[in-house]
Amino acid sequence: MGEIKFPKPFTHLTAISSLDGRFRGRVEDLSKYFSEYATIRGRVYVEIEYLLALLKVLGKPVSLTDQKKLRNIAESFNLHDAQVVTKKDEEINHDTKAVEYFLGEKLRKLGLIKLINSLHLGLTSTDIDSTGQALSIKDFLTESYLPRAVELIQAIKKLAKEHKSLVMLARTHGQIAVPTTAGKELNYFALRLHTQLKKLKLIKIGSKITGAVGNHNALTAAFPTKDWLSFSKNFLKKLGLESYPLTTQVEPYEHKVELFQAVKRVNLIILAMDEDIWRYLALGYLSLRDAKGHVGSSTMPQKINPIGFEMSENYASLANGIFDVLEKRLPLNRWQRDLTDKYLLRDLGQAFVMSVLSYESAIEALTQIGFNKGVIEKDLDNHWEAIAEGIQTILRTTSYTQPYEKLKELTRGKIVTKESYEKFIDEIEVPEDIKKKLRLLSPKTYIGIANKLARI
Repeated sequence: MGEIKFPKPFTHLTAISSLDGRFRGRVEDLSKYFSEYATIRGRVYVEIEYLLALLKVLGKPVSLTDQKKLRNIAESFNLHDAQVVTKKDEEINHDTKAVEYFLGEKLRKLGLIKLINSLHLGLTSTDIDSTGQALSIKDFLTESYLPRAVELIQAIKKLAKEHKSLVMLARTHGQIAVPTTAGKELNYFALRLHTQLKKLKLIKIGSKITGAVGNHNALTAAFPTKDWLSFSKNFLKKLGLESYPLTTQVEPYEHKVELFQAVKRVNLIILAMDEDIWRYLALGYLSLRDAKGHVGSSTMPQKINPIGFEMSENYASLANGIFDVLEKRLPLNRWQRDLTDKYLLRDLGQAFVMSVLSYESAIEALTQIGFNKGVIEKDLDNHWEAIAEGIQTILRTTSYTQPYEKLKELTRGKIVTKESYEKFIDEIEVPEDIKKKLRLLSPKTYIGIANKLARI
């Protein structure tokens, strides 16, 4: 049974995946990196560049005119060409060999029949597939992924700057803890993302040009005097890629796994931020502005749902689920190769595109939130127990007996008011300068260096 079968015509309304269905309009530009068309176009590009490099090292360089003709095949490659390749693939049941046959026909039409035997010479399918995909990933990271991630950081930092001095109650274990600021809590996520992106940028993208099982067997047999290890390294370097010299038929996938894990860490930070903001919305600390005409609920007209954050967290989770499978399975090809990697990598694009969709959803949702200062200040005024930590810490600088235990008795499981706090200060036996220091404490002033942290 053949691996592929031409589908019936379909639209985004009949697509199985939500990426090609409901959200196709939001992510369709990314198909130039991750699609069957992108894969075939990448193979065509690599095959031509490899042909030119091989002929040069063999002392049979192609004229500048013919180089231009050959490179034009890749530059002008279109959907019709991809359909021709796919039709051949359906006939012979081999996607990479179909590209070789396609290029052979192109060479005949260009009067370059003498070059046909040099097409794909000394290569195996994964040499072309891995190199083409590495170039797509590299371009995707540079042109799409990193700009979106940076845009998200900037959106968070903008909010952090605007609300750097907005004091609010922090919560640990879901319970009221001590005061913090909105700016610091937002900048916390921005700095985490910034740190992970710095690490991600250091990861190098590479491939392999090493033949059937990684030993350059065919080229060494045909041209034993050539240094094929250096040729492979130099060819990939010219394409802007790292070279993996020791391979089987497939590349050592730890390199891609390292990238997946870096993106996963970014996604987890975004997921955590989405969930925190969702909870602040539930508390009433935040509110949402929505576009006119939008409907929040099919039955409750008052609602504006935080769908942007929910969409962001769920696509970050879905992306990480795919990355989880990829990182566990890709390094486990049986012996020198099976098709584990080839089938898994066909859905690598989904994980990357879901990540970008998550970031874009979060960016858009962040522009719709506003802080309810009245609700936040009321919470501060009603919970003076939030400064219990500061009180007992100041008292511990004196000879006051059991300050922690006394504050525990005053505040544990209780709501403390300003009046009860002032009464406590009046009644304790400590020097007046200590009482003065205690009176300066309030839920609105007990924020440590939060303002400074909001600006890091």
